[in-house]
Amino acid sequence: TIVGFAPNGLASADSIIEGTRLVLPGAIPPPPPPPPPTPTPEPPAPEAPSPTPEAEPTPPAPASVYTWPFQGPITSYFGEPRGEGIYHQGIDIEGIGQEGAPVVAAAAGQVVLVDSHPAYGNYVIIRHSDGSETLYAHLCEIWVDYGQFVDQGEAVGGMGHTGYVIGTDGNHLHFELRIGGVPVDPLPYLP
Repeated sequence: TIVGFAPNGLASADSIIEGTRLVLPGAIPPPPPPPPPTPTPEPPAPEAPSPTPEAEPTPPAPASVYTWPFQGPITSYFGEPRGEGIYHQGIDIEGIGQEGAPVVAAAAGQVVLVDSHPAYGNYVIIRHSDGSETLYAHLCEIWVDYGQFVDQGEAVGGMGHTGYVIGTDGNHLHFELRIGGVPVDPLPYLP
């Protein structure tokens, strides 16, 4: 016990006063504080730059590297509760009355998975040059093959309602963006 632990020097529990530091038996002591930073001498001031001819302006960075995989209203947003401890890991884009309409790659990349799943239905995953992945689910048909390289805007499948879907005709696209293997809200990355 803490009271009987010799380094604490306590005769009884009544001798503990608020603010007293106690040693816990078997506890790992905290690491020592880091050493203070060593001052570094300041580098000499740079010489005044000589005049240079005016350079071409740098074009602004694109607002997004991804594009919308399907045009339609969003019917379910990332992070919405889906039951006890379950949250929506993508967005759903409505496709009512548009079964078979093209769903396109949000960015260029390589098809790394073509599969069917009880929840996703027919789905495709594309890995992009930055390592991110996009997932396209509930497709009625898949128009790409495993290992195939696709361009941004290239059709990967048809709008559908395979897998677990809710709604009058159920046609919608479940779209996920995964960065570092973790689903993230795709909306900030779309134009």
